[in-house]
Amino acid sequence: MEQGSAGQRGRTDMQRERNERLTRVGPGTPMGKYMRMFWHPVAASVEIRKDADLPVIPVKLLGERLALFRSEDGSLGLVAERCPHRGAALSWGMVEDDGLRCPYHAWKFNKSGHCVDQPSEPEGSKAKDRIKISAYPVQEMGGFVWAWLGPLPAPLLPRWEFAVREDYDQDIGVSRLPCNWLQVAENTMDPLHIEYLHMMYTNYVRKRKGLSTIPLRKHKKLAFEVFEYGIVKKRLWEGDSDDSPEWTVGHPQIFPGTALVSYHNGWNQFQIRVPVDDTNTIIYWYNCRPREAGKPKQTEVPIWENPWADDKGKYMPDQLNAQDMMVMITQGDITDHSAENLLEADKGVALYRRTLLEEIEKVERGEDPLGVIRDPAKNTPWIELPIEDEINFAFQGVQASAAYDFPDV
Repeated sequence: MEQGSAGQRGRTDMQRERNERLTRVGPGTPMGKYMRMFWHPVAASVEIRKDADLPVIPVKLLGERLALFRSEDGSLGLVAERCPHRGAALSWGMVEDDGLRCPYHAWKFNKSGHCVDQPSEPEGSKAKDRIKISAYPVQEMGGFVWAWLGPLPAPLLPRWEFAVREDYDQDIGVSRLPCNWLQVAENTMDPLHIEYLHMMYTNYVRKRKGLSTIPLRKHKKLAFEVFEYGIVKKRLWEGDSDDSPEWTVGHPQIFPGTALVSYHNGWNQFQIRVPVDDTNTIIYWYNCRPREAGKPKQTEVPIWENPWADDKGKYMPDQLNAQDMMVMITQGDITDHSAENLLEADKGVALYRRTLLEEIEKVERGEDPLGVIRDPAKNTPWIELPIEDEINFAFQGVQASAAYDFPDV
């Protein structure tokens, strides 16, 4: 009996250690080092205009507090938010030429993080020459500002097809979740939740409200395949033939945690999960659709809020996106894997965690993980990803979110 208890404690300790490796994203942690091998969006371009009253905003990524600013020439800088003088926030600083001044005593920092002026010090002082703060490369693409927090030289910013095609328009939904990134990203690797959360539970809620129900469907089989940029998820519904695009092509989870999903009329959605810190995550719902004939090209990509709670703070169980976010958040700030009971139905989640742990080990050996791109030939003109033409959607009449709905659904 004691031996069994000791063995169980050992397994639990090992699960908790794995939990830490997979969820903690701060500087120096295994997952933090892995996450820093990828470009991450930190803002939408429309949020940081040079003609704004204050063309600088606070952002937080992978546990680091940063200040993003746009210079008078339109270029961007990203530096540590805390001024090394007295600790004031540079995110409330003064943009001047190509640098940023602290609002407290006007120390000025350039885009490389070097202090270039200390107006309160005596003329000829060399004190500024030894002052430097963290600074990171940023690039704009597809309506986002992307940041690189890892070692230099940085790899290429991936040019995903639907984000850079000239014949597509985009918009960006934003959700801010008070939970760890992994339980958000794992939603993609759990296809069976469609049957229960989005069908059975939806009907339960709709019946309680006196609304009509949606058809229930069952999966016939599932498959998961590791490929160059992550894992492809495939499903076959009962009643569909084996040549269904959802089974023959599927759609990917782009590592570290971005889903690409096909909807209707040729449009696709990237669900980009960004780890803010250990217990907060941003989801960017990045919608990309073919531009209508004769419609002018977008001048900017609009942004909108996609909430998971109503104005009273209650979950919204009758909306698709909010259903997903409800079950992500209610797992806790960081879900405890040692308290889970994964079964055959969870093989996608198990594969995802196992592959992430393998990729962490690659980074620890000094290797590039899966999905890092350094060859320009692979990035030009864009990167094509496996994506079914259109999912077999079964949610007619169900609202996608509080602020947005899928067309023709």
